[in-house]
Order: sequence, then C-alpha cells, then structure tokens
Amino acid sequence: MKVSHLQAKFERGYIADPYWPQRAQLIDIQKQSGMNRAKSDANRAKALEEFLRRNAMSLEDYKRIEAEASRAFYTNPAGEIIIPELHVYGMLVASNDEARAATRCCDPEQVRSRFEVTPWSTGRTVEDGAWERFAQVSAGTGQKLSNQRGFRRSLYISNFIAHGTIKFAPEYVKPDALRTLLEFGGQNVGIGASRKMGWGRFILQSFTVD
Repeated sequence: MKVSHLQAKFERGYIADPYWPQRAQLIDIQKQSGMNRAKSDANRAKALEEFLRRNAMSLEDYKRIEAEASRAFYTNPAGEIIIPELHVYGMLVASNDEARAATRCCDPEQVRSRFEVTPWSTGRTVEDGAWERFAQVSAGTGQKLSNQRGFRRSLYISNFIAHGTIKFAPEYVKPDALRTLLEFGGQNVGIGASRKMGWGRFILQSFTVD
C-alpha cells in the first residue's frame, strides 16, 4: 500500500452540519410530545414535561440531547475540529462521478474499496463565523410546502490548511491520477455540507507519496 500525505487550503470555508443520532431523538421527542402543535410557550412546556415524565426522563436529559444534537462539527478527543472520513469519501465519490473519464482514477463503484482515508485535521477548535440564509421549505419529494422560507444557520471555519492521508494500492490507482482527482474535487466539487453553494472548496497545496 502507498500512503499519500496531503495539505489542502480552504479559503471560503468548510461546513459540517452533522446529523447526529441525538438529532433524530430530539425530533422524535418533539413530535411525540405534541409540543410543536402547541399554540403557546406555556402549552409547549407543559406538553414536553408530561412526555418526559411518562418516559422517565428529566428536563436535564432533554437539554443534554438538545445540546448534543446541535454540535456543528466533528471533533477528535482533543477537541480539534476534523473533516471526518465520511466527508472525505463523499468528496472522492462525487469527484470521481463528475470528472471526465480521463480524470477518474478508478471505476465509480470502486472508490470506497480502493482507498483508506483518515480524518483531515484542521487545527481549529471553534468556528470562524455563521452562514445565514433563507431556504425554500420542501418535502422529500421536492414539493414546496410553504411560501414562507425557512431560516437556516450553519457555522463554518475558514482560511485554514487541512492535513490528511489516503492509502491506496498502486496496482489499482496511480498516484498522479489521485492527485489529479483531488485537484478536480477541490476546485469543482468541495467537501462537507453545502457543496452546491460553493462551500468546502479547497486548493491542493501539497501531495507526497511514501
């Protein structure tokens, strides 16, 4: 196996917007309690309290779930923000799908089996800002649900250099092909959330292979 060491410069920035298991748990609590259907803050609080009591949960439990669901980034045990493996794989798959045949480094369905990636370190521990916008509210089918747009807020980190490694077998993937794919992905695809809105783009500053 060969190991590529890379450095990628992010200027505009990276958004993670993870969907944690606690987010699904929080949504279930809010739906099942009926608090979202309540017309007043007092009735919302009452509905939540009754649900928590029936399910042997405390308000502190709910607040802990809410806080964990709202984490904006993936981090390592030291608290450093990282770009996780799932986002690296997502970038590689999307880049290999969108690139012209001459730029692809392997068959599209083989990307996840041809590479072993590590999380990319960022050197950051807190966000640099928040990207706020209004978005159309749609169902999973794409049907527009309301004329009122929903407010969205995503935290981001910007102007940093990420470090990571990608392992590959040289008999299946050529180092120059991987470098070219990463350059294409950084400029045209991006990594993380909101890629179609221009976030997560990077410039490959260094690429060495052991």
